[in-house]
Amino acid sequence: MSRRPGIGPITPAQPSTTEDGTPYSDTFEDVYHSTGGALGQARYVFLGGNGLPERWRGRGQFVIVETGFGLGLNFLATWAAWRDDPQRPARLHFVSVEKHPFRALDLRRMLEPMLVQPGMTELAPLVQRLCDMWPSPVAGWHRLELAPGVVLSVGFGDASELLPSLRVGADAFYLDGFSPSKNPDIWTPDIFKTLGRLARDGATLATYTAVGQVRRDLIAAGFQVARQHGYGPKRSMLAGPYAPPYRMRRYDPPAAPTPRASHPREAIVVGAGMAGAAMARRLVARGWRVRLFERAQAPGTAASGNPAGVFHPQLSADDNVLSRLTRAGFLYALSQWRTLPGGLPGRADGLLQVAATEAEAHALQQLMAAHAYPEAYAKWVDASQASALAGETLTHGGVWYPEGGWLAPAMLCRAELVAAGPSLDARYGVSVAQLVRRDDGRWAALDETGRELAVADAVVVTAADVSQKLLAPYLDPAFVPVRRVRGQLTFLPPDALPSLRVPVCGDGYVAPSPLAGAGPVTGATYGFDDPAETVRLADHQANLRRLAALLPAHAEAFGDAGLASERAAAELGGRTAFRALAPDRLPMAGQLPDMRAIEPQRRRLSGGHLRDLPRLDGLYASFAFGSRGLVFASLCAELVASQLEGEPWPIGSDLADAIDPARYLMQALRKV
Repeated sequence: MSRRPGIGPITPAQPSTTEDGTPYSDTFEDVYHSTGGALGQARYVFLGGNGLPERWRGRGQFVIVETGFGLGLNFLATWAAWRDDPQRPARLHFVSVEKHPFRALDLRRMLEPMLVQPGMTELAPLVQRLCDMWPSPVAGWHRLELAPGVVLSVGFGDASELLPSLRVGADAFYLDGFSPSKNPDIWTPDIFKTLGRLARDGATLATYTAVGQVRRDLIAAGFQVARQHGYGPKRSMLAGPYAPPYRMRRYDPPAAPTPRASHPREAIVVGAGMAGAAMARRLVARGWRVRLFERAQAPGTAASGNPAGVFHPQLSADDNVLSRLTRAGFLYALSQWRTLPGGLPGRADGLLQVAATEAEAHALQQLMAAHAYPEAYAKWVDASQASALAGETLTHGGVWYPEGGWLAPAMLCRAELVAAGPSLDARYGVSVAQLVRRDDGRWAALDETGRELAVADAVVVTAADVSQKLLAPYLDPAFVPVRRVRGQLTFLPPDALPSLRVPVCGDGYVAPSPLAGAGPVTGATYGFDDPAETVRLADHQANLRRLAALLPAHAEAFGDAGLASERAAAELGGRTAFRALAPDRLPMAGQLPDMRAIEPQRRRLSGGHLRDLPRLDGLYASFAFGSRGLVFASLCAELVASQLEGEPWPIGSDLADAIDPARYLMQALRKV
C-alpha cells in the first residue's frame, strides 16, 4: 500500500559541484543541468520544446507542470521569459515536485555563483526573490506568490505520491528529473499516465532525454513525442503534444472559466470575519470585484473579535489529515500575512506547546524524532529549554514552533480588507437573508425584505452561523452539520505573568498581552450547544485551573486559593464568542453540489467519488474553522479562488476532499 501524500521526513539535498563547478547531486551521482550551460538548456529544451513563449500569448493563465525542481533553473528561465514578454498571460502557474529540495541557504549558495555566467545576470533579482521565499524542507505542497501573476507551487516528497493528488490543468510539461539511468523512479509509465490525466487539450511536453524506453512509455501514455535535435553535446531530445488516440483519463482537469464579455468578474462574499476577509483579498488579487456584506457594524466582530488568537500547526504520529492540512494552512497564512501593508498584527516569533505529563513528553519526543522536521518548522525542547523560551518555569518539555505566535484577529481582518484595495466594496450593518440563482446564471443576494442587494457571477458564504439558512435551498441542512461551540476567554490582570515571552499551549493556552496596558489572555472554554453570551464566573475558574496546570510554578497563584477563587475570578474581564464546528472538526471549503442534477443519479453516484458530483456553478463555501481560523482562513480562501479560476489547487485532492462541503452528502449517497 502506498503512503499518503506528504508523509515522511524530507531529506534535503546537499550542495556539491563537479571539478568544473557544475552543480552535482551526490545522491543520484548526476549533474543538475547540462555542462553546456544551465540557462541555455532551459530555454532551448523546455521553453523551446513547448513552443514558449508563443503558445502562452493571449491567454488569461498558463500552467506548467515539472518533474524535478532541482535548482529551479527551468522555473527561473520561464519566469524571465514571462517577465520580458509584453503579450504574456495574466497569471503564470508553475507546478513542480522535488524529492530532495535544497535548504534556502544552500539553494542561495548554489545559485548565486552561477549568476556570473553569460546571460545569467538578468536572473539575479529573480534568484534573490526565490531564495527569500523558499520554504523549509517540510513534506507537502508549498505555494509561493513570487510576483504579481507568478505563482510557484512546489511539492516536497516523492513524485509518485504527490502527482496523483494534483488538481491541475496543465498546458505544458517539463520532464527534468535526473537521468533515467540514475533516477528511474521518476521516469515510469505510471508517472507518465498521471501527467496525461493532468493535461488540458493542446498540452505539450519536452524533455532533454531521448532514451528509447522513455519515448515508448510516453507515447503509450498519450504523448506523441518525437526526437528533435538536442542541446549542446546531446544529439537528441523529445518533444510533442498530448494527443491520445482515445480518452485515457476518467476526470478532466480543471478548466479556466470563460470570461463574460459584458462585465468584469464580480463576486459576493457573505461575512467579514477572518474567512470573509481572506476570501475577498484572494479574489481581488485575481482581478475580481467583490461585494462584501457583514451584518455587524465592523469586520471581525464575532469569533474574529477576540483580542488575541494563537496559531501553530497540529502534529500527529501518523501525519494525519489534520496535521497535513494545518501544516499547509500555517505556512500559507504566514506567507500571506507577511505581505500585509501594515505588517503583521501580532507576532510570529515563537510558540511553545508543552506536554502535560512525562508520558506525553516522551510520546512527543518520539514523534519529533520520527518526522525529523526542520528546526525552522518545529523543534523538540526539554523542560529547561522550554522554560528559557517561555520565560516561565515549566515541568515538562514540548514542541517549539519558531514561527508560531499570536495575532489580533479583528486587526487581521481589517488589514486583509485594506490590502484588497478599491476593488472591494464592503458594506456593514447589512444582512443577506437569501441567495437566488437568476435565469441568466448569475447570483443575487437579497435582504430580509426581498430587496436585491447585489448581483454577481459567484457567491462565497463565509458566515458559518447563517450558512445552513442561506444554503438550505441548494443543500439540505443535514449535509451542513455545523454546530455552535461557545468559548470564553479570561483576561488576566496587567501585572500577571510579567516574564511570559511567548504563547504557551497545552490544555488551553496563555498568550502575552496583546495590547499595551492589558494583561495576558487565557482560555478558552469549549461548550457545545451553549447559547449563553454572558461572561460566566465558572468559566473563568475553569480557564484559571487549566492555566495553573499549564504553568505549574503559578499553581498556587492561579488555583482555587488564588485567582480562581470566587471572589478574585469575579473581578476578571473576559469575552464570549461562538465558533462553528463540523463533526469531523475540519473546515467546509469549496464548491457546493448541485442537488437537482444529483437527484436523478443518486443510485449511480452512490459508488462514486466527490469528483463525480455535479456542482452548482458559482456557489462556494469557506467556513467552520472551529478554533483554527487563523490557520485555515487563507488556505481555504486560496482553494476557493483557485476553483473559481480553474487554477491549480494549493493542496492535493486528498486534503481538498477532506474539507469538501459535499462530503456529508457523499456519505449519505454511499448509504443508498
